[in-house]
Amino acid sequence: MMKQFIIYLIALMMTSLFTVGTIYAAQPETAHKVRLLWNPIPDAVMYEVTLTSRPGGRLHKEPAKTVLVKSDIYTPGTELDLNLSTGKPGSLWWQVRALNFDRQPISGYTEPRRVSAGEFDPAAPFVTTYGAKELPAKLYQVYSWIPVLHAGSYEIEISAASPAGTKSREVVRTKVIDGATAFDWYDETPYTTEGTYWWRVRARDGKGGLLTDWSQSVPVVVKGSGFKVAALGDSVTHGGGAVSNPPSNPAYDWTTYAGFPIKNLGHSGDTTGKMAARFESEVLPFKPRLLVVMGGVNDLRGGARAAEVIGNLTTIREKCRQAGIIPVFATVTPVNPAAIKQVFNQDTAADWQAEWQQVNEWVKCQPYYVDVAAPLMDAQGLLAREMATDGLHPDTKGKALIGKAIGAYLNKNFSKMIK
Repeated sequence: MMKQFIIYLIALMMTSLFTVGTIYAAQPETAHKVRLLWNPIPDAVMYEVTLTSRPGGRLHKEPAKTVLVKSDIYTPGTELDLNLSTGKPGSLWWQVRALNFDRQPISGYTEPRRVSAGEFDPAAPFVTTYGAKELPAKLYQVYSWIPVLHAGSYEIEISAASPAGTKSREVVRTKVIDGATAFDWYDETPYTTEGTYWWRVRARDGKGGLLTDWSQSVPVVVKGSGFKVAALGDSVTHGGGAVSNPPSNPAYDWTTYAGFPIKNLGHSGDTTGKMAARFESEVLPFKPRLLVVMGGVNDLRGGARAAEVIGNLTTIREKCRQAGIIPVFATVTPVNPAAIKQVFNQDTAADWQAEWQQVNEWVKCQPYYVDVAAPLMDAQGLLAREMATDGLHPDTKGKALIGKAIGAYLNKNFSKMIK
């Protein structure tokens, strides 16, 4: 799935809290690096930043001179080594544009900004996971940040509030992420216990020594009940898209577009068997009244039979019945084998489409279901290229179609229950 590929590809945004060219206090011209941030561009796989000696344009008699170009940037921000450029930082300008998987531009350059508006020699990493206040915390968190120049690894710390009556925090776990260009971590520990948690990150150099201070601490507020709707699924539900954008970016989470809060219980890489196995420990604690169930794409592209998938979905349906939860099934999203091969270098089962059709016929026989597959397909019944860069995970347009379809269906059939 996506998380394994991202580790392979780069060694993975993000809300609208970023501001292009955020102003910082003036820094000395002896700075070694500068951190530049910009607003994420929808469906960008990567970015390209260009430094010039002047902004250029009709108001300038001489054309801008390019002094540095940096591509293969997978986050809406980067740290540039000023030692590689010519000219003083105060005289430099920068622009950024978005690229697709083939490194072709999908946007024009932003307006020129002064490099002096960036942050020189930042002391700590800039985190890109702030969470969307209107969305409940995901069951499986993904932490992300802007890569630190010359980092060898990153240390992530998760803490929780200490016993009542104290203001201190207790570290509950840590993780070391190797790789200078790493920019996210998929936490495999589910947040099922109610409370407030915090995470932060710092960089180490190639020898393991500290390179930066800790970043700001980002809260994760977990509520144990009060969820009228939850969603059980794989990475299509968990989130992420356009190859490099992780589930921490709400734009790639279909629950963002539903129109009301949905507890996201998705887990990247899940098969329907794994979804059924974690029902008691990861669905029941949140006591949802409605459960949107969407899974099977990993089973089918890997060669599983429709009967096996249907059997697992039937098990989930029975578990819902026993718990007094109403299951609402979503059709299994299609795939695009050629795109999957191009991006992941993985083969798709030759007969996936026939098995996929059988599973979706079963879904459409359930008392409550939403057909989210049809709007995503091309004329051949494949996941349309414009819907998913990698042929598996719908990008922003696809996630919006899924979320709006599910939201409209639940509003139509369960309006009194979800309000």
